[in-house]
Amino acid sequence: MIATFKVFSALLSYPTEELQAAAPEFTAELKREAMIGDDEIASITTLVDQLASDDIYILQERYVDLFDRSRYVSLHLFEHVYGESRDRGQMMVELIERYRSQGLDIAIPELPDYLPLYLEYLAQLPIVRALVELAEPVAVILALADRLEKKGSPYGSVLRALGRLANQVPDPQAIDDLSREQDLDAHDPAALDQQWKDDPVVFSAALGQRRMNIELVAARSSTVRQSAPLETEPSSGLPPSEGERR
Repeated sequence: MIATFKVFSALLSYPTEELQAAAPEFTAELKREAMIGDDEIASITTLVDQLASDDIYILQERYVDLFDRSRYVSLHLFEHVYGESRDRGQMMVELIERYRSQGLDIAIPELPDYLPLYLEYLAQLPIVRALVELAEPVAVILALADRLEKKGSPYGSVLRALGRLANQVPDPQAIDDLSREQDLDAHDPAALDQQWKDDPVVFSAALGQRRMNIELVAARSSTVRQSAPLETEPSSGLPPSEGERR
């Protein structure tokens, strides 16, 4: 298991009391695996400290306001590529098949392009393959990093670290397409209605709200889906999946 991706998945997830309790261990895991530099770990520690110390209801409200009220910083990757077009459905199917090819299945009602879920998947891959697949949505990841940093959100540090790990320059056309997305007032219903009516941007270079739980389970049978948790390293210090908690 790649602990760094597991930590990033947790950090980008909807805050829960379980995640808050585990947050103090995240920085140690990042340092242990050393996939990112000390400066990046220091930046991410700002978010870790907030998750560990702030009131859980404030954390949840902040998360919803940031990620769920508009698609500008949505953590659903395909939202920025296909919008509501039919192509998005086909890409969803292909991504689910990619998960299943690794003996993994989605055990909760969440779209497969949700970034924390995708990171859970990457955490199970060999490191070389994981970095190759991380690079596929690099244009979206870097765009989200820029947008979150402009908002002054500490979540931007996680996206920035992911972009550097991908170590690939995005296709210029992908960047141009993403630049057409607008940051509308998340509390203006009329503006949000207009945003969701906009035509989706479409480009082929990149891969391609909130959810309260993330869970990839081992598919122990090709015909029967069982709710088993992912195997984790006993010393990882990471929060258990919902399946493990239940």
